[in-house]
Amino acid sequence: MSELKMIRPRQSSGINESSTITSIMLPFILLALIPYPISAFIATKKHDHLRTFENDVALSKQLQMPVPNKIDREITSTSLACQLLGMNCATPTDFTFSLKGFCKRGGETDIHSDGWGVAFYEGKGIRQFHDSSPACTSPMATFLESNPTQTYNMMSHLRFATVGEVELSNVHPFCREMWGINFAFAMNGDIPMFKRDPNAKLEALLDEESSACKDQKYYHCVGNTDSEAAFCAILNALRVKFQQLPSLPVLKNALSALCEEIIMEDPEGTIMNFLLTCGPDSLWVYSWPGSRPGSKVWNGLHYTTRAYPFTTSRLRDMDYEIDFSSTNQEGDCVSVIATKPLTQNEDWIEIGKGELIVFDRGRPNMTPESLFEIELLGHGLKSSVFKRPVLEDDMKDFDLDPEAFQGSYI
Repeated sequence: MSELKMIRPRQSSGINESSTITSIMLPFILLALIPYPISAFIATKKHDHLRTFENDVALSKQLQMPVPNKIDREITSTSLACQLLGMNCATPTDFTFSLKGFCKRGGETDIHSDGWGVAFYEGKGIRQFHDSSPACTSPMATFLESNPTQTYNMMSHLRFATVGEVELSNVHPFCREMWGINFAFAMNGDIPMFKRDPNAKLEALLDEESSACKDQKYYHCVGNTDSEAAFCAILNALRVKFQQLPSLPVLKNALSALCEEIIMEDPEGTIMNFLLTCGPDSLWVYSWPGSRPGSKVWNGLHYTTRAYPFTTSRLRDMDYEIDFSSTNQEGDCVSVIATKPLTQNEDWIEIGKGELIVFDRGRPNMTPESLFEIELLGHGLKSSVFKRPVLEDDMKDFDLDPEAFQGSYI
C-alpha cells in the first residue's frame, strides 16, 4: 500500500513517484552538499535554547527552503508540549501523506519548532532521522517526503521544548535495544515524577519472584528530558521483571502497572501520551491527557482507521488530499495516531484516559483474547537470544481456554 501512488494533489507536489528504497543513497550524497553537516541518522546543527525566528529565517534562506510563519510562543492558542504521529499498517505502506501534513506543524502552522524526528522499521532493523531544526524547513523532512519508504510501523515527533535544551540529544523518538529487540519511544506531556528526579525507579513490577537481574540502572538518559527518563525507567523495570520474553497480554498488564505508578505520583499534574514500539509489528499507544496550567487546550491522542472501502482524505494543515479508494485493496488497513487530527473529513477517535491500545495489522486491540490472536499470527515479541513465552500457560493465567483458539499451533 503506497500513499504516494494514491495522491491526487490539489497543488503540484513535485514528488518523483518512481522513487523506492533502493534509490535512497543518491539523495544522501546530494544532502552532503548542503552547507551544514547532515546525515540519515543525525544532524549536527546546534541551536541555542533561545533560538529566534530571525535565525530560522536566515537558515531557511541559506538552505533555499520556505520561510516559516512567525508564531508567537506566548499568544499561540495551542500550548501543546509536543506533537506525536504514529502509523501501523496491515501491509507495507509509505507515510508520505501523513508526514507531509504533520511537518507543517513544526514551525509553520504551529509552534513546535524545537526539533523533530522519525523512526520506522525495516524488518527487525530500525531507521532513525533526527534534526534539531524546525520540521517545516528541515531538508531531511523534504527528503523523506520526496522518497517514500514502506513500513508496517512508524512514529514521528515534533518538539516544543519545556524540559531540556534545544539540541539533538533531546529530540524524539528515543531508541534502545532490549532482549535483542529494537524499542522506540516518543512522548507528549509533563511527568512530575521524572522532572523531580530523572533517576526515579519504578517498583510496580518488583516482587520476591523477580528475576536475578536486579540492576535498575542499566538504561540511562543521553539528554535531559523527562520523556527519555520515563522511557529508560520503563525499560529498566521490564528488564528486571522478565528473563524470558513476555506474551503481549502479559506485557500489556506490566506496562499498564508501570503507567499507573507514574501517574499516581501526581494524577492532576501529569500529562503522559506516548507511542512505543517493541519490534516491527505492533504500535503501543497510551494516553493520560490533560491541559497544561493556564491553558484550555487539551493534550491527548486521537486515531483514525482507514480500511476497505476507502475514501478521500484531506489534510488540515495544507491544501492536499488523497483518494485512497483508487488503488487500495480489500486487505489493506492503516491506523494513524496523532495528537491532533491530521485530516478534515475523517472520523477521529480520542483515546480514553488511562487506555493502553496495541495497534497491529492496522487495527486497535485491547483485550487479552485479541492480543493472543496477534501472538498466534507470529506478531509477538521476537528475539534470537531470549526464549519465547509458553502461550498455553499464559492463556490459562488469563482464564482463557487454549482450545478456543482454533488452529493456534500451541
